[in-house]
Amino acid sequence: MIIISYIVLGFLILRIFIAALNIISRQWLIPKSITEEPFISILIPARNEEKNIGNLINNILNQDYQNYEVIIYDDMSDDATPVIINKYVEKSDKIRFVAGKELPGGWLGKNYACHQLSLKAQGSYFLFLDADVIIENGLIGNSLWYLLNKDIALLSIFPQQEMITTGEKLTVPLMNWILVSLLPLVLVEYTSDTSLSAANGQFMLFKADIYRKNQWHEKAKGHKVEDIEIVKLIKRKGYKAKTLISNGQIKCRMYNNYKESIEGFSKNVIAFFGNSIILTSLFTLITTFGIFIIIFASNYLLALIFVILSILLRMLVSILSRQSVLYNVLLIIPQQITFIFVVLKAFYNKSVKYGNWKNRAIEF
Repeated sequence: MIIISYIVLGFLILRIFIAALNIISRQWLIPKSITEEPFISILIPARNEEKNIGNLINNILNQDYQNYEVIIYDDMSDDATPVIINKYVEKSDKIRFVAGKELPGGWLGKNYACHQLSLKAQGSYFLFLDADVIIENGLIGNSLWYLLNKDIALLSIFPQQEMITTGEKLTVPLMNWILVSLLPLVLVEYTSDTSLSAANGQFMLFKADIYRKNQWHEKAKGHKVEDIEIVKLIKRKGYKAKTLISNGQIKCRMYNNYKESIEGFSKNVIAFFGNSIILTSLFTLITTFGIFIIIFASNYLLALIFVILSILLRMLVSILSRQSVLYNVLLIIPQQITFIFVVLKAFYNKSVKYGNWKNRAIEF
């Protein structure tokens, strides 16, 4: 039992090292703007986004960067989304509206919407944004500078997550708690190993010529976690991709309550572990019951060290993610319990091979 205790503690120390490395290597967007403004296509898939789409369009129109087109694909919304979009189309010739089509077989909704948007786009760069993000002035210019300076095919950014309800605070921080403590983000760019892949579909900036040649969303058309799959495809083709954590220039409120957060996170949590149920289960068991294993080994000093290091890990992840350190430390236990619920929901979805998101069936 004592050997297992040291393995559990060693795994925790490894995660702390990775989180610290992500902080030290400064995996945030550098606030630098390019001197010229190449034409960029801002591509937005939208389905039932009446609460968000107007805010995002206003954010784009208020950017200093002005050499762009905005194309919005309304994915058969049954709310006021298309009405709102068309009001902006009437005000600005930079904005275009594309009415959605019936989803063909083999496609997932967002992937098909992004593919259709890419066929309409005329820019030298494609920036895919989710309709629920909030962007600060300077984001477009800073992102293009980074893409060109690094000479990469894709730049993706994990938005800073805004959380209002207690349910969101129990769930949303879990994403980065996994990501930035298991993956040194610097290796996404500097290794061709596809297992070291990460991206966030809420912000994906592509070189358009490479995108048009490869049609990334078409190649990933049936993948629920298309962002990670696209990074893998990019690596297999010999290109480079880079993934950063937002420093506040892009934000998002992903979910509105506890139930919605569980539903949303359970769609892709297994993908964090290479779609392996075994690895997902092992991670869940170790992070949940590791402390009890150490206590049963009668090593109380080791147990105290484990608790202190667990708190340190939450602090490091919170700092890197621009989240409240206090909340994430105080909510360690209920967040861990929530993580179990998320994993169980994901396993259930996989067992019945069915899920639902935004009133659309998803096969698992």
